[in-house]
Order: sequence, then structure tokens, then C-alpha cells
Amino acid sequence: MRVAGFSVLLAGALASQTAAQSLRDGAATGAKAQSARTTARDVLYAPAPAWVIAPPSATDAPLPPGAPLRVIYSDTQARITAGVQEEYQAWRMKLLSPEGLAAGNIAITWSPANEEMIVHRLVIIRGGQTIDVIGAQKFAVIQRENDLEQSMLYGDLTATLQAAGLQVGDELEFAATKRRRGVVPVDAADGFQQFPMIGIRGAYRLRVLADKNVPVAYRSTGDLPEPVVRDLGDQTERLYLLTDPASATLPEQAPVRYLINRLVQFSGYADWQTLSRGFADSYTQAAALAPNSPIRAEAQRIAAETSDPARRVEAALRLVQDRIRYVYVGLDGGNYRPANADETWSRKFGDCKGKTALLIALLREMGIAAEPVLVASKGGDGINERLPTPAMFDHVVVRATVNGAPVWLDGTRLGDRTLAALEAPLSRWVLPLRADGAALEALVFPAPRLPNRIEVVDIDASAGFDQPGRYRIQQTLRGDEIYGVRAQLAGVAASDADKMLTAYWRQQYPAVEASRTSWRFDEDNRLLVLGLEGEGKVDWEGDAKGGHTHYLFGGGFPPPSELKRPKDQPQDVPYANDYPAFSCYATTVKVPPAGKGFRWSYSAKPMDRTLGGIAYWRISLFDGQVARMVKSRRVVAPEISAAEAAALNAAISGFDNNKSYVWEVAGKGGTVAADATSRFGSFADFAGAAPPCQSQVGTVTAAAAN
Repeated sequence: MRVAGFSVLLAGALASQTAAQSLRDGAATGAKAQSARTTARDVLYAPAPAWVIAPPSATDAPLPPGAPLRVIYSDTQARITAGVQEEYQAWRMKLLSPEGLAAGNIAITWSPANEEMIVHRLVIIRGGQTIDVIGAQKFAVIQRENDLEQSMLYGDLTATLQAAGLQVGDELEFAATKRRRGVVPVDAADGFQQFPMIGIRGAYRLRVLADKNVPVAYRSTGDLPEPVVRDLGDQTERLYLLTDPASATLPEQAPVRYLINRLVQFSGYADWQTLSRGFADSYTQAAALAPNSPIRAEAQRIAAETSDPARRVEAALRLVQDRIRYVYVGLDGGNYRPANADETWSRKFGDCKGKTALLIALLREMGIAAEPVLVASKGGDGINERLPTPAMFDHVVVRATVNGAPVWLDGTRLGDRTLAALEAPLSRWVLPLRADGAALEALVFPAPRLPNRIEVVDIDASAGFDQPGRYRIQQTLRGDEIYGVRAQLAGVAASDADKMLTAYWRQQYPAVEASRTSWRFDEDNRLLVLGLEGEGKVDWEGDAKGGHTHYLFGGGFPPPSELKRPKDQPQDVPYANDYPAFSCYATTVKVPPAGKGFRWSYSAKPMDRTLGGIAYWRISLFDGQVARMVKSRRVVAPEISAAEAAALNAAISGFDNNKSYVWEVAGKGGTVAADATSRFGSFADFAGAAPPCQSQVGTVTAAAAN
């Protein structure tokens, strides 16, 4: 799913300063009749509509030295009538340096399915004279699919123009309107504007003009001035003005919802239930199958193979993931409306909407309850604080009920084979789509079950301090990205795959000369295993006179960083963690015989504690010849409170950040025995379904002999 927006895209210096002013609408869907489509694909030229008022007055605040341009004004005006939303945007800039000349590279984007673009004005103002740019130049229309390599087809059009003759000292002024028609399922007024977050001098305005017979709600963040509201008879005007803003003060390391500032939103949806009802009907229609649909036969085949509802759901999910390739389809208003299940099956490709409709059709044919649910793939923090709008969500999945329990199914993923391995989407808020409507639902994020990455290193250094060691290294990787890696490795000859892996390992371990590389993909456990065998230098510190020391790879924990904010930032705001990060390291070192007069000792204190929403765990063992260590860092909470951050700060001084190491010490001493409950795991264990990377494994007691 994609939010189409009205933005004037300016390259270079202007892009970073003014593009954020664009009014982004979250409801650009639907299809126009073919008779209107020709016009919609062209840029139209006409005077500004009569409802537009004069721009805000310029300010004379001083600019910082070296500023590339001055924003004289940036003006957005929206007019909302029944079924139509017009969005007028205008700006005027004074270009003060060569960097500011990038403002002359102008691009406008719209969706021809239900939008038309009308340019009113593009002029250069120089020495009191006005030069009409569009009198001599016209916008060139192109259909540019920016994300085609990600299998995404939007269908948007982009028109570009390079203003000829632009010079430093000129002023450039532009104005255009995008007119959008609402079409089911997105047929309500909907939009928002982000005022500048950094201190750019100038006048910034948002004006919303709405017919009184069109219900519209408004919400703005508390750091913006109150709007001026006027009754214009059959319309109501709201005007937000911000002049010469200073940079906004944002709390560092805060969750996303605390970083939303200077935002105005308006919405024609009465509540989330209304939005849910409106979207549910399109999925009901898309999941309806023709009497002779081949999908019915697929459902019958699955039902004949097993009577277990869980196995049926697994088979249906596998069918959609494996047989229907992912292609995002936003053409002709398809960015919110799902394709029909039979159509998706016939063409063998679809996006999240089409795959969801297909999966629901399959499950319902087998009597399994299932519903579409909108989710936010980037976390969705703060959705509950916004007005109802589909723009808050960018993905849709299926929630099925199996043996009375909810199961989350994502047809756009690959390799989901068992329901037991499936997890809820990482979206704080979701919206089920139901005929009778549904409210927002909050999802609780659990602690991650499996590491994203496991690194296992085995070093045989028994040949001696001055001899190369024999290395065996293994990486176990999880996540959607592994499918791209598998495609690269499987798509070339074995010798070429070996070259690719050798180059990769050389970057990871420059001191190890590879003698053998390997890779395998575990379909059942959805993981990729990369392997390396070779020889290389073992890092020994010290010498024969004072003894040798070796620090185990990955054997220590860096202490947590102190969580503090500058005094001008709010101190009671939570801190965000890098959830759901989960890494695991296992290292084994076989040491050479100790030098004359020395014996081996080992330092690697066990750890099993949670601090600041992060679980630290380590076990270790040394039997006099082989040192072993396993550790993991698992982020168990997406965020922590300010009080928890204060507790973390107080505990940093006592945090064990010592590395694990073996070293030669003079004198006699005993050996260290393992706790019988310890399981350090083999290479196969760490590449299996239940790697020994968490505290449930058991903790070894002190493992140093002095």
C-alpha cells in the first residue's frame, strides 16, 4: 500500500528545506473513466482558482550567513467539497548562492487514475521585471517507477521542468493545484501538513476551506499556533500561520510518537470504525470467488489432504507465498483497493492486498475464519494519537483463527512453513477490517524468540603461539533479507558462489585465509547458514617471558551508554531501544601447551541480567585445554521509561564489561569443571531451530582459577 502525495520536489539545497512543506494526502485511490484519463495524463495550465487567496506577507528576519536561499513564503491551501479535494501549493524563493539555483529543477507528481495537475504560475522575478517561464517552456511528463527493482508499480506521473536562465539574485515563484476525486474505499477528505522542523526563515501557511455539509475533523500538535477560524457562509476556513520558526526541540533517543511536531491533520472519517467498515467491503468483494474458480479446487485439494485446521492454514499460506510472486500494484487506484482473488491467481502476481484477498478466499472455502488487518510495517508508534486515516498504514495481513487462537499470516513473505514459528506483526497499532467496523487495536511486542544473527568461532591454536591457528566459523542469519542472499548464491555456479563467499569472509576476518567456504538454506527453520574453514594468525598478547593472553572473539559486553538529554529537552520522555535486536556469539579456543613455569587460567564471569530493557547473558567454561564462551544480547522491550533510564545510568559503573580471555599465569592451580546443566552447543545446535543462546540454557558459576 502506498500513500500518493502532492509534493513539489526541488533538488539540492531546496529539497532538504522545503519539500517537507508539501501537503501529503493519504487518500489517492480509485479509477477515472477512460474518457477523462487522457486529460489527467497531461499537465494543464490555467489561472489559479477563484477560491485561492493571496499569499502570506514576507518577513524580514535576518538569515544566517551563507544561506543558499530565502523562503519568502510557502503556502498550501486545500478546498474540500463533496467528493473532491483540491490542493493548491505555491512558494516564492530568493536565490542567494549557486547552491540555491537547484530550486529551478522542478518536479510535480500525481496519480492520473483520479487526479489532475494544473500549473498556474512559474515566473522569475529579476530587477522588478517578471519573466514568464511557462510561456516559453512546458513541463515534460514522464512515467517514472522509482521502485521498479523492488517490484512496485505505482502508475504515478512526474512532470519536470528546468527553469532556463535562472541566476543568483533572482526570485522564483511557482503555483499549482492538484485536484483529486475520492473513490471507494477512500472517499473522505484526508490530509496533513508538516511545517518546517528546522529554523528556516520565512512565512509558512496552511489554509483549509471546507464545505459545511462535508464533515471534517482537525488536529494539530501543541507546538503550533491556534488556527484562525472564519465562517464564510456555506464554508468554514481554518488558517494556520507560522513565521520565521526556530528549530523544533526534539527529545533525543525518544520513541517516534514524541518526534511528531508542527503537524496539522484533517480527516473526513468520523472514527476508525467508519474507516474499517469502508475498507472491509472491498476485501469482501475481492475474496468472492467465481463459481468455477480454480481457487475452489485448490481449497478442496488442501482439505482432502488434511483435516487439521493448522495444517490447512499452513498449506494455504505456502500456496500464496510460493505460487504468487510479489508485485506491488498501485495502478488505476490500486494502492488501497485489492485485486480480485481470481485475478491474482490467474496472473500469478499480486501485492499485499491481492495476496490477502486470495488467502482469505482460500481459508473461507475451508471454513476457517479470517479477516484482513491493516498494519504499519515501520512500527506505527503514535497512530492512536492521529485522526483516522488510511495513510497511517502501509501493509495488510491476514489474522486467522485456528483452534480458538489468532494466527498472523503475511502472504508477501517467503518461507513460512509452521504456524508455531509465526509471530504478530511489529506494528504497535492495527486496524481490523470488518463489515460492522472495528476500533484500533494495540499489539504488545514480545521479547524476540530467536537471534537475528549467530556467530560461532572455533579456533584450534594448539600448534603453538607462533603457528597459524585452524579456524572454523559459522554465521546463522534470520530475516527476510536471507532470501535475496540465497537467490544470489543459488543463481551462480558453485565456483562463483565460492568466490563471492571468500570475498565476504575476507572482509569479515581478514586474518583468515579460506580453504573452504559453504552455505546452506534451511527451509524448515527459515535460516541461512554461511561457513568458513581456513588458517590464520591467532591474536596473542604478551611473550614467553611474561606469559601469553588471548581475548575470545565476541567475549565481552560493551557497557550500556548513559541515557541523558540536554536540559532544554523534556526529561520525562521514554527512551527507545533497538528492538527487536538479538545477537548471539559462541567462541571456542583450544590453547597450546602452557610455557615453562606457566599454567593456563580463564576469565569470563557468567552473566544473566536485564538492564534498560536489554537482556545480557553469558556462560563460560575452561577445562585446562579448551575455553568456551556463549553470550547473547537480546532487546526485550521497545522502550524504557525515564525512571528505568535513571536506574540504568546508576548501574553502569557496576556493569561487567570485561572481555573473556585465557592467559598464562605463573604457579600451580586447579582446573575448572563445567556445571552439569551447561550446554554450550555444537555448530549444528547454533544452526538449528532452538539455538542455545538464551538464559534458559543455564548459567555457569565462576570460571577463573587464580
